[in-house]
Amino acid sequence: AMGRPDLPAGTVTFLFTDVEGSTRMLDALGESAYADVLAEHRRVLREAVERHGGLEVDTEGDAIFAVFATASGAVNAAREAQAGMEPIGLKVRMGLHTGTPLRTDEGYVGMDVHRAARIAAAGHGGQVLVSSTTAALVEGILDLTLTDLGEHRLKDIAAPERLYQLGAEEHPALKTLSPSNLPEPSGTFIGREAELREVADLLADPSVRMLTLVGPGGLGKTRLALEAAASTANLFPAGRWWIPLASVREPSLVAALIARTLGLAEDNAAEEVARYLRERRVLLVVDNAEHLLPELTTAIGELMPNAGQSKLLVTSREPLKLTEERAMRLPVLTDTAAEELLIARAAELGAAVRPSEALSMLVRRLDRLPLALQLAASRLPVLSVEQVLDRLSQRLDLFAGPRDADPRQRTLRATIEWSHDLLSEPERALFRRMAVFAGGCTLEAAEAIAAADLETLHTLVERSLVQREGEPGEAPRYGMLDSIGHFASERLGESGERDKFAARHAAWFADLAARVDEQVRAGEPEERWIALLTPELENLRAAFSHGVENGKADLVRGIAASLPMFWVMRGQVAEGRRWIEQALAIDPSEDVTRRRLYSGLGVLSYMQGDYAAATVAGDEAAALAIQLGPAEGRFVALKEKARAAMLHDDLQAAEALFEEALVAATDDDNGVGMSSCRINLAFIANRTGRHERARQLLADNLPFVRSRGQARCEATSLVSLAETSTYLRQPAQAIDFAVAAAEVAPRAADALLMVENMRWYGLAAASLGEHERTARLLGVCEQAEEELDAPLEPFEEDLRQQLLAALRHALTEERLDASRAEGRALGVQAANGLVTPIVPG
Repeated sequence: AMGRPDLPAGTVTFLFTDVEGSTRMLDALGESAYADVLAEHRRVLREAVERHGGLEVDTEGDAIFAVFATASGAVNAAREAQAGMEPIGLKVRMGLHTGTPLRTDEGYVGMDVHRAARIAAAGHGGQVLVSSTTAALVEGILDLTLTDLGEHRLKDIAAPERLYQLGAEEHPALKTLSPSNLPEPSGTFIGREAELREVADLLADPSVRMLTLVGPGGLGKTRLALEAAASTANLFPAGRWWIPLASVREPSLVAALIARTLGLAEDNAAEEVARYLRERRVLLVVDNAEHLLPELTTAIGELMPNAGQSKLLVTSREPLKLTEERAMRLPVLTDTAAEELLIARAAELGAAVRPSEALSMLVRRLDRLPLALQLAASRLPVLSVEQVLDRLSQRLDLFAGPRDADPRQRTLRATIEWSHDLLSEPERALFRRMAVFAGGCTLEAAEAIAAADLETLHTLVERSLVQREGEPGEAPRYGMLDSIGHFASERLGESGERDKFAARHAAWFADLAARVDEQVRAGEPEERWIALLTPELENLRAAFSHGVENGKADLVRGIAASLPMFWVMRGQVAEGRRWIEQALAIDPSEDVTRRRLYSGLGVLSYMQGDYAAATVAGDEAAALAIQLGPAEGRFVALKEKARAAMLHDDLQAAEALFEEALVAATDDDNGVGMSSCRINLAFIANRTGRHERARQLLADNLPFVRSRGQARCEATSLVSLAETSTYLRQPAQAIDFAVAAAEVAPRAADALLMVENMRWYGLAAASLGEHERTARLLGVCEQAEEELDAPLEPFEEDLRQQLLAALRHALTEERLDASRAEGRALGVQAANGLVTPIVPG
């Protein structure tokens, strides 16, 4: 409906309802009887909503969306409506969430609406789910039981949400993305039921902290680990995370990989991860560890003594030899299980195979190794079991020599070799070229770099030589199992093509980084950096190393100049700075790229609190921008000069330059440029006591960045508005802006921005009497400042002192310390959930 002035604004609570199993009921009752039941259900719902002061926003089929000015009204309406469903015989799921959405002429927009709908969709018929913001508002006020269901990941929402259930009755597990990134294995799990039970028992045993599944390549260690992790969700409520190491070349990067998987900052990764594991029950599945030994032992050893109730499940060809480690040597499959596996894999490929003498013989010749069995099964649509056995026997006899120490490795090598020999020449060429990728690739990259065509790639997937990965509905990625990847890499070396394809690989990924950087600068949402480049980080690292090792200055400089903001958004400032310093050293050409490198170096060193380096880099960037002048346009030269003036604390000169730069950015229709000028001008206005001017600049910027979908600029503008409202002594407004920023900030993937937002929110919350929550947030900020390697600026230090003084006045020393300690234990992602509306009184 157009125009809804009746809808409440400010902090509201949403109720979404939906009938479970409506299609089945329609079939059972027939159309007209079902329409009557539905009408009765709607009447009961509407009466309950109305009686408790709610308004209906929208109805669709058997779902209703209502809004309430109070959380208690919404909860009471949901309780009453559920009771009224019993006589009708309908099972309805309901979801409640409180937030401060944007109200428009048509209704409400924003993440709060989306979150409320997702919460309702996660439940079951008869169940009422409540978000943590709603729960906090009704607990202790209403007479009710709230059951804590723990943290859950909701589809399309970055930060996990703590969910509660109204009442204590049992329901099945919620339909959420349990906090987990375990890949879905293909094909049924066969032949390791006893081992699966054993692993599950060991993971449930409190004395086992780390379990390593040990055995040769191709034994099915990864598959068993994934099955075990999937079956132990109840033991690890805070999540089960898969950490694949096959494509990692540097043991020193493992802690950062784990941090990234858990959504933590990557600078100081080992301490971040150890703290996260200590405070939660998490399972880390670390896959393919052997090629990083012995150095990896140190990295894992740092995590283990402090991991609390969290556990590690590792797969490796050899034990890690840590005191906490329990090693479990995986046997090969039994004859029966191996035959079952071969028959099942052949059936999945459309070949019907019956038990026979030849089949038993084939399975034994293959040492009952799952990967070898899978490769043999891929031949059965074309050859009979006897033919496969015959050809393989000749091959295995050839491989009697000591190619590998473990005889089963010889079997595996022979089986891969045989599968390889059966490929046509174009298939072999693509097979070896796929070894050039680190951590898999998209179809587009395979086509461009390895000259893949879909038909040939499909054949390699069918023959189990290449794995197709990725969620259903997402663009697939293609990669290789570790054992097969090593073999393909050897073939690439022997072919004499390695240098050529490594060069093509490096050039393509350098171009990808440049393309994404350009799109974002032209106004695409900043999340593109994260979405498109994060899966390719191992490929980007390989490309950068290739450039450094081969003295390819343009390549190294191009990659380094494209990524500074990517590193900032990932909280990985130190690695980005190292790359830029290498790039500046490799070639002194005074060109646009060098200006961009200095510009990036200025940002990254400033983030690290190295103001001296930031100032030098800012001056270099400004000098080059002036020198290059026309080549880059007016905006760039003005912006670099303005930034340099700010680093020298000459705010008057900086303001005049940003004003000019804003005009130039507007002439170029450079959206990100216009927004960043306004934000910097507001920063200067606030530093020089002109807070009303700052508020006006930011208020103009907000609808502009929203219309262009720039989440990072939106979050930054909202945080700056929270800051400005604090200076204007409007704490209630500061709270509203900070809550809105907390909604957007996880999409901008910037931990520092979230921390800054918590500072301003905390100051406003303290002035409204929320002292313990503020003390907790102070603890969060203190912990994050140490870990994010981002020291406070002088004005932020003053702010911290003001805040501490206010809290010391309101709380006992004991309460203050206890709340700060709670905050320190929370972590930035979880603490972002504390930034919620505050109801006055």
